[in-house]
Amino acid sequence: MVLGGAIMYKLRIYKLSGVDKGNLDHEELFDTKEQMDKRYDELFKKDLYGLNPTAWEQKNGEWKRLEEY
Repeated sequence: MVLGGAIMYKLRIYKLSGVDKGNLDHEELFDTKEQMDKRYDELFKKDLYGLNPTAWEQKNGEWKRLEEY
């Protein structure tokens, strides 16, 4: 959902190797949940467990983690 052109969803992508393994690598921003879901499906690997991306939604000006991801 886009309100006034604001980014409403993001994925936080984590480093998969090296001394910074598990630390935030970068964030990808999306206008819609469908766009975010498509990208999440591209990145998700069952055997990565806690290193998989985390999904976030912006509500009332604050980012809230989506627990079902």
